[in-house]
Amino acid sequence: MNKIIIIGAGLVMALIIAVLLVWPQYQKLQVLNSDIENKGGELRAQEAYFFRIKEISAQLQEYSDALSKISSALPKDPSLASMASFLQTNSAQTGLILRRIVLGDTAALSENKGPLAEMQFVIQVSGSYESFKDFLGLIENSARMIEVKSISVEIPLEKSEGSPTFTLNLKTTSY
Repeated sequence: MNKIIIIGAGLVMALIIAVLLVWPQYQKLQVLNSDIENKGGELRAQEAYFFRIKEISAQLQEYSDALSKISSALPKDPSLASMASFLQTNSAQTGLILRRIVLGDTAALSENKGPLAEMQFVIQVSGSYESFKDFLGLIENSARMIEVKSISVEIPLEKSEGSPTFTLNLKTTSY
C-alpha cells in the first residue's frame, strides 16, 4: 500500500510539474494565435485597401487628359523663366512688343485653399489695340491659371507716332 501511495503521489507530482511547465507555453501559444488572427485581419484590410487603390487608379487613367491639363494649369515649379518665355512668345505672336516684366509678390495662399502659392507680375507691352485684345485672349485661353488683376493704357500724344503702351498686373497660381 505504501508503494501505491508513493507511486500515486509521484504521478500527481509529475502531473503538477508537467502542468506548471506546459501551462505558460500554452498561454504563449494562445497569445501568438491571437496575434496571428489580428495580423491576418490587418492583412485582409490592407489587401482590400490596395485593391481599392488599384480600382481608383484605373478610373483616373480614364481622365488622364484632364489631369494633365490641371497639372499644366497649376505647375509644381512656378519658374519665372518659363512664365517670361510664355509672355514673350505670346506677345510676339500677337504682334506686341514686350517692354518689361517685373516680378511682384510671391506668397502662399491662406491655409483654407491648400498648399497653393501666388506669383504676381507686372508686364508692359506696346502695340495696337487689336494685338492687345488677341494677347489677352491668349492669356485667358492658356492652360496656366493666369488672372489679370488690372490693366492701364498709356496713349502717346498725337504728334508722336508711337503705339499705345499697356501695363498689366497678372497673378499666377501654382502648388
